[in-house]
Amino acid sequence: MKTFKTVAAVSLIGLFAANVAMALPGFDEEAPQSSVETCVAAVDAQANYDDGAKVLHKVETTKRRVSGHIMSIQTLVYAEDGSTLIREYKTNCAINDDDEIKRFRIRQKGV
Repeated sequence: MKTFKTVAAVSLIGLFAANVAMALPGFDEEAPQSSVETCVAAVDAQANYDDGAKVLHKVETTKRRVSGHIMSIQTLVYAEDGSTLIREYKTNCAINDDDEIKRFRIRQKGV
């Protein structure tokens, strides 16, 4: 019975420590909204939205080895009907924790 209580206590301590670690800054894999907005603004500055009625950004983020995140952004520009794709862009954006873009590459895909 004493062994069971010890195992239970150690397990609860481990779960508590894991929960605290997940709540600490720096353990989050998702980029903060401000970083996403900075990279999307850089896309907006370079992409051609002429004749587009709707623009959709699909953003995937991963943690960098150094501070910040790497984002893969797919930008879709749709015509007036909202369903005809007229342009597509693929962007890679590396940004640090201070929302400074360290690397940025955008290319238009053939449509």
